[in-house]
Amino acid sequence: MPRVTKFIIVLFLLANGFLLWIFLYPLPSALQSMRPIDTVKIYDRNEELLYEVLNKETGRQSFIALNDIPDHLKNAFLSIEDKRFYEHSGVDFGAILRAIWQNVSAGEIVSGGSTITQQVVRNIIGINKKRTFSQKLKETVLALKISKFFDKDEIFEVYLNSIYFGGLAYGVESASWQYFNKSAAHLDLAESAFLAGLPQAPNRYYPFKHFERAKERQKDVLLAMFENKKITQETLDRAVDENLKLHSSSFSKKAPHFVDYVVSNCSAGGISLRDDGPVVGRLWAGCGADGGNNRIVTTLDLGLQERVEIILQSDLTFLAKFNIENAATVILDVRTGEILAMVGSRDYDNSSIQGAVNITTSLRQPGSSIKPLVYATAFEKGWGADTIIIDEPVQFVTADGLPYAPKNFDLKYHGEVTTAEALAQSLNIPAVKTLDFVGVAPFLQMAESFGITTFNQPPEHYGLSLALGSGEVQLLELANAYSVFVNDGKRPPIQFIKSDNPVDDQVVIDPTIAQTISAILSDNDLRMPAFGEESPLNFSFPVAAKTGTTRNFRDNWVVGYTDDYVVGVWVGNARGEVMQGVSGITGAGPIFHRIMNMLHETTGTVLTVGQDMRLPTLSGRRLSDYTEDTFRIISPFSNDLFLFDPNKPAKYQKIKFQASESAEWYVDGQFVGEGEEVLWPLERGQHEVSAVFEGDERIVYINVK
Repeated sequence: MPRVTKFIIVLFLLANGFLLWIFLYPLPSALQSMRPIDTVKIYDRNEELLYEVLNKETGRQSFIALNDIPDHLKNAFLSIEDKRFYEHSGVDFGAILRAIWQNVSAGEIVSGGSTITQQVVRNIIGINKKRTFSQKLKETVLALKISKFFDKDEIFEVYLNSIYFGGLAYGVESASWQYFNKSAAHLDLAESAFLAGLPQAPNRYYPFKHFERAKERQKDVLLAMFENKKITQETLDRAVDENLKLHSSSFSKKAPHFVDYVVSNCSAGGISLRDDGPVVGRLWAGCGADGGNNRIVTTLDLGLQERVEIILQSDLTFLAKFNIENAATVILDVRTGEILAMVGSRDYDNSSIQGAVNITTSLRQPGSSIKPLVYATAFEKGWGADTIIIDEPVQFVTADGLPYAPKNFDLKYHGEVTTAEALAQSLNIPAVKTLDFVGVAPFLQMAESFGITTFNQPPEHYGLSLALGSGEVQLLELANAYSVFVNDGKRPPIQFIKSDNPVDDQVVIDPTIAQTISAILSDNDLRMPAFGEESPLNFSFPVAAKTGTTRNFRDNWVVGYTDDYVVGVWVGNARGEVMQGVSGITGAGPIFHRIMNMLHETTGTVLTVGQDMRLPTLSGRRLSDYTEDTFRIISPFSNDLFLFDPNKPAKYQKIKFQASESAEWYVDGQFVGEGEEVLWPLERGQHEVSAVFEGDERIVYINVK
């Protein structure tokens, strides 16, 4: 047999063997669907983006359908990357031959001649980017193979959604948001050509470092489009001259403590949904991700969150002189248990105050803010709001055989008091006596039904000091527990994922008991002997609230509610440094007051004075009656801090003074107006604001910065 014939036969067998290998070569599972996995995006209830959970390997990805991508963007990629994409079978052998010639001429591998299909293979299954012969052969085989499984549009769509653009942006949609702050569907020609030029060398052309290089590369793309007859010379010139406005996209978290809370409570088939997680895309269905889009819509209201953050920042400026550097708050929808706002500290990024620690979910002693649960347990056992307790010196014996003699905050004894008076005035001795009547073990069971999960030690571990808040709780759980009182004894579960499905509330206590506790906590007359007439717990609309202060002044709290919201506020230092004599009423109280007023004003349902919360009467008197005849300043509250808005002219920045009667108003002794409401232009500094009605004067002090 002639030598040439043998060579042809061998060549024929090799070719057929190669085709057989292509047929038998298994298609990797990643290429069987070829759908790039979106990064997880966490949104607030109004679908404002809070955070995009990035993976070290997959970066930022957002899917966009090929039909939604404008033709000029598609043509830009086809012209510069693979103009014969719709003609070849996945591998452009002519381009490969040209690449071989270029590589031989250069003495090194400078071009690979890869088609869009081959790049898809490389992007999806992560073939080693080192240009070796074996890697190139594998890439070629798989490109030919997937061309048999998928049509051209499917492959092109995958390509546009998986190619890397630098800056952790994978796919044209993510890149469009990253660099132009808009969807790829809305890119013009100049922007499209600019993006199409980046994937060849994402680091070399990274726009925020090498804009001029990227701009030169844009011209290459536009010239390729012109040569490919996709644009005219006039169109090319206009695109080159267009002034591109880059948008520096940040991956910072909005509402960072809440985002961390969501991430830590979501899982992906047992895999934690964290930044460095190996499979970010496969979300546990309970987190609400809608299929391939991986969108988590949460309950948070970002607008409300940001307003609360401002309140905390401004009030902490005033509280700093009391050695207070931190505060936290949580706001829940009182009916659904949805978290509407969660501010875990004054500054998430401030390590000096342990700012990343989320105080709303940390263990802290609640002080007297636990007392409503103690009295609710006693009411379940037969006591009532008129039950008499003797407030007198008393001594108990602890489980260790040691004496325990509780003291009241004012170091006084008040004799016979009702449970309503004892709770409203936060008397310690009656609270301890109440827990002694109830029993620690039954109270722990009741607290658990209220949703407190942190009392996990045996009863003897706590003792009767538990009535004064010696056991640690979470602010989030305690706020949710207070929702029992306004929900007629039922507690909704805490929710952080938005859902249209109704929740099943847990029945905790009898509705009458819940209403009685609400009546006590909302009665300003009852608490007045301990807190004064114009305390931060006094409002022009019904609010039920309770303060808490630990004995060593390391924590102080206010937790309260209206018919719409539960608000929990903590003030202190994350590391536990002692505050300088600040109680819940003076530390957390002003913040609570401002948040409640802000919520009241933004709901659009302003309550009138005397409007009740469906509360019962005790001793023949309605405890929620706010129509007292006593003249008072309704707003501002003493120690309020007002900040100038730098974006508005100073002459338009005014605050409203409000009183219960038409009064004469004075600021620093100067008359400024008369009426129940007066507008006063802001002036920087500390000011004395007084209102005079029929010779009766009321004074508050404010600070303007």
